[in-house]
Amino acid sequence: MEEKIDEYGRRISSDRRLKSTRRFINDMMKDSLQNYPQASPYFELDTGALMKLKDELKAVDKNVTVTSLYVRIMATILEAYPLLNSAVIDGRQVTYSSCNVGVGVGLESGIMTAVIKEAQTKNIFEISDELKAKTALIKTGELPLDDMLGSTFTISSIGVQGIRYSTVVLNPPETGMLAIGVTEKKPVVLEDDTIGIKTITGFGLTHNHALIDGYHIGVIIDMMRERLLDPKQYMGI
Repeated sequence: MEEKIDEYGRRISSDRRLKSTRRFINDMMKDSLQNYPQASPYFELDTGALMKLKDELKAVDKNVTVTSLYVRIMATILEAYPLLNSAVIDGRQVTYSSCNVGVGVGLESGIMTAVIKEAQTKNIFEISDELKAKTALIKTGELPLDDMLGSTFTISSIGVQGIRYSTVVLNPPETGMLAIGVTEKKPVVLEDDTIGIKTITGFGLTHNHALIDGYHIGVIIDMMRERLLDPKQYMGI
């Protein structure tokens, strides 16, 4: 197009309508921020046992990833703590029995979501295989819309971009969204007051303050901590 100049003298190289994907994201994020009172606490947890388990299980099924482990862990939390698996819809609190965990997949065109439905009924290998297949289909634009909708909780793996913490925006009408940041070795003070090295991951948990307060977040973080210290017993195998 012919170059234009705006009222402030800035030269414009392109001026076009947002693509449909970006319009959808724009509308969803506006709805989220305007209609859902959100808070996003940041915290760190020891994930050494989880990383060890990932290597162990990957030897059995090459599709096992850190993300699929988190899908399984969060599914057990959603089932055990239904408040996190709820939504505010038209002034009513709706609590789901289905624990449908959405996983954000970043593309040049925008973030798409692969939804693992009824994740609470699937073991780690079933989740890993399904997530691998759906992620591949998202990247080729072939994943059916039904497999991108219907999540009750969403996970965003921001650590792959080298980000430790981030305020993520809720995916309406969900009550929670977990941002998983960078995992790194860190010096920590041990119980005997000596210094040791542990594998630590940073997290952000955005939540709808209409349903979840600081007390509830404390309960959820404790549940995450318990599962991350001994993750194998929560894998459904």
